[in-house]
Amino acid sequence: MQERFRTKIAHFQHVEKMSEKLFKVASTLSIPILATEQNPEALGKTVDSLAKYLASQEGTTTTTVAPRIHAKTQFSMLTPEIRSALLAHGPSGTIQVALLGIETHICVLQTSLSLLREGFQVHVVADAVSSCNTQERALALQSIRDEGGNITTSESLIFRILADAKDPRAKEVFSIVKEYSSSTKDALQALCPA
Repeated sequence: MQERFRTKIAHFQHVEKMSEKLFKVASTLSIPILATEQNPEALGKTVDSLAKYLASQEGTTTTTVAPRIHAKTQFSMLTPEIRSALLAHGPSGTIQVALLGIETHICVLQTSLSLLREGFQVHVVADAVSSCNTQERALALQSIRDEGGNITTSESLIFRILADAKDPRAKEVFSIVKEYSSSTKDALQALCPA
């Protein structure tokens, strides 16, 4: 999520907040985070609130990836560097990828389709993705679902990953979820209306 898009993307502030929540949980659970920037020379850098989580990921198993943010010009984020980083964790059929970010109908859609074609399991976080036009977002999410991707929410994904309240990290995860409860409600109302 690049700063230049802040005023162009519908509900940018909600996507940013849910992304921050997911990055905090990923850090707590030692889950690697990979990010790309679309043509950063022209479109700018990742927003500060998220970039701080990408600067250092101590404790994660993604020691093969440096830097954490990769520049790209193609719309899919499945660049050779990202593919290598993902495959360092095993064969594509065993790897689950959660996607969040902006331009759902372009970058998120093309990344999802690229990953699905290569056998990765894809989870798109509905309250952490958006586009300039909300109608295009909805159609893109449906296309991803039609192709075999899972559409989920940030909280559902968090508890799916955590799996058991007895996990020693559960208390910290619960605290993060609670910290973002109001923001989550706002994001769901804006991005996932009933």
